[in-house]
Amino acid sequence: MPEIGIVTKQSGEYVTVKLERQEACAKCRACTAGLTSKDMIVEAENRCQAKVGDAVAISLEQSNFLQAVFIMYTIPLIFLFVGLGIGYGIGHALQLGNTELLAIVCGFVLLTAAYFLIRANEEKWRSKKFRPVAETVVHEKEL
Repeated sequence: MPEIGIVTKQSGEYVTVKLERQEACAKCRACTAGLTSKDMIVEAENRCQAKVGDAVAISLEQSNFLQAVFIMYTIPLIFLFVGLGIGYGIGHALQLGNTELLAIVCGFVLLTAAYFLIRANEEKWRSKKFRPVAETVVHEKEL
C-alpha cells in the first residue's frame, strides 16, 4: 500500500517527500528522519512530475524492498556468523584456551567488513531499483 507524503524539495528527476512515520516502521530507523520525530524524509523518483507542496503517493516494489532488507540485515548477519565460525575454527586448530573471545573478535571484524562492503557498493545499490517512487499526485478529495 502506498504512503502519502508532501513534496518538500524538487531536484531534477527526484523529489524529497515528508511522510508521517507509520507504527510498522517506527523501530527501523533506516530513513533519514530525526529519531524523535514522527516525520520521515525520503528521496523518491518523481514519475508523476510533482512539485513542491504536492501530496504524492510513495511506493516501493515488494521484491525490491525484500532485496534491500537482505542487503541491510542478512549480509551483515551472515558475515557475523562466518566470523564466529572462523574464530572458533582458528581457536580449536591452535588449541587456544579462550576460543569464544577469538570467535567474538573475528565475528565483529567480519561484521565491520560487511558494513564497509555495503558502504562501498552503496552508489551501485542506490540505483532506481531500490529507490521509492512518487507514483501519483494525490488530490485533497483522495486524502
